[in-house]
Formats: sequence, structure tokens, C-alpha cells
Amino acid sequence: MARWLAGQFRNPHGLAGRWLIGPWLDRISRAMNALVLAELDPQPGDRMLEIGFGGGGLIAALLARGAQVVGADMSEAMVARARRRFGGRAEILHASVEALPLAGASADTAASVNNIYFWPDPAGGVAELARVLRPGGLLAIAFEPPEELAKWSGHKHGFRLWSEAEVRALMAAAGFERIRSAWGTGRKPDRFLCLTGVRGAAGTA
Repeated sequence: MARWLAGQFRNPHGLAGRWLIGPWLDRISRAMNALVLAELDPQPGDRMLEIGFGGGGLIAALLARGAQVVGADMSEAMVARARRRFGGRAEILHASVEALPLAGASADTAASVNNIYFWPDPAGGVAELARVLRPGGLLAIAFEPPEELAKWSGHKHGFRLWSEAEVRALMAAAGFERIRSAWGTGRKPDRFLCLTGVRGAAGTA
């Protein structure tokens, strides 16, 4: 069961992915989404990008704030679910964080909630986020630290555990500045971290 759940969390698919895992991801990420929303504080009209939106809980919250939302996810099931759920109110893309079909400096803020564990090329992914963010734009990456994620045996099946220092290093290498941390608590996950950084003027190559 743990192996099956880990595979679904990594890439929700089939009827189980669409009808079971999508809503489940919204519940799991509710407190993390709230922390990211507070850290980014999007304003009406801001263009916000979410990577790996899963069930779409953060997209719904951003739309309620009046943001213009772009969501990118590698799961065909989650993309289909989001397009049905949000209609034309959000731009939903079937895309990887390493290759976003977006113009440079076209987003004001960007977020990744609870999915950096699955990125095939994390350094390339953060660099791509730096490319699509405008100078001065904010990036938030929320995740469970290793000591929390390791409490669940399913982490052994395809999860890459990340420490705060490692994610900070990824962001700094891509040109993000003024990186700060905010901790949050919830229920499964019990404790999680959100790192935010400002896209520097030079960005990344």
C-alpha cells in the first residue's frame, strides 16, 4: 500500500488519481498552502505560477484573492481535473518544472508545495523558475524536512528528501536573494517548512 500511495503522490493517475488522490492532496497540503499564501501575499492582478498543483487547493485560494493563476503539473489526471474544476479561470498546463512553456519574466510569484521530492532535475527546475519570474518576483518552496517525511515508510519509494540547507543552496545558485524560512505545523504533515526568495536582477543563465 505504501508503495502504491507513493507512486500516486508522485504522479496521480487513473480513476484513483483523479477521484481519490486529488482531493486527498488538497487535505494533506491545506496547512502548507495557507503558509505559502501568507508568505507570498498575492495581490489582485498578480500573475502567480504554481508547480505541481495536485488537487488545486492553492489555485482556488489564489483565484479567490483575485490573482491570475497559471498551474503546471506533470500528471495528466490532475491537469484534466483542474481544467474541469476551474474552467477558463486559470491557465492549466501539462508541463514539467524544468521546461515551462512560458515567456521569461512573465510571472510575479511562483510556488511549489510538497512536490520538490519528485523533480528529476531540481537545479534545472529552480533555474527555470528564476527564468519565468520577473526581477524582484517571489518564489516559495514548501516541503517536509527529512525528519518529518521519514516518519512515513512510503518515502522510500521515489521520494528525494531535502534539508533546509540543500533547498537554500538550490535557490541561491539560481540567483534568488533574501531567502527566508517560515515553519508551519499541521496534521500529517505535523511540521513543514516554506522557503521564500526574491529573484535577483541578474537572474540565472
